[in-house]
Amino acid sequence: MSTSSDRAPDPRPARTKAAIFAAARDLTIADGEVTVNALAKRAGVSRAAFYSHFSGLDALMAAMLEEMFEAAWARGRVNSEAGYTITQHVQHGYSMMVAYVERHHTFLRGALDWKFSHRTYMILADTLTALHVQALERMPDALPARPDVESLARVLTGAELAQAEHWLVETEQDARAGAALDATGLLETILAAAPSWYTGLGAEEPIDAAGLLESARTYEGPSDAAG
Repeated sequence: MSTSSDRAPDPRPARTKAAIFAAARDLTIADGEVTVNALAKRAGVSRAAFYSHFSGLDALMAAMLEEMFEAAWARGRVNSEAGYTITQHVQHGYSMMVAYVERHHTFLRGALDWKFSHRTYMILADTLTALHVQALERMPDALPARPDVESLARVLTGAELAQAEHWLVETEQDARAGAALDATGLLETILAAAPSWYTGLGAEEPIDAAGLLESARTYEGPSDAAG
């Protein structure tokens, strides 16, 4: 006789959560203002179902960011096994972030309008900073004498986020016109602006932003599968 503990877990909550993530990723300008109603409608779920998983848009944003960073860590492990140098890791880390911004343009651009909370922004900034700290600590001989590693990581994070926000605003009209968005220029700018000792790219060296971004596009993004 089977007991409740023997039963397989109910897959419906996982499917609902996956549908909400997919809806946030696939939002378009035609969906209108980024709201819980718009996301629930596109996901094919009720508002109640949305709120059973997330307390609001801030909570959804935080969960999406967590998914992005999990993907970045997983990609980092794969790259390490492939023998990537630390500067190659840095280049691919930037490309993962840019691919995420490109893929979630409408949702993230909407977030600038509904002004997600300072707490959510700090989750984003702190996690990006942690990624930079990890990279910086692996290149001690290349670091400048000051500031300290965490302060330097926060400077790198601030520049990265400022460029991403500018790109989201700058490309809004293209998105409204239905144009396919390409963040290759954003990645090239970020890599060109970052310190050469950090990226491993010389001032005159060509930057294969298109190749890096294409590689990240094939890897980035929360899974649509339930589970």
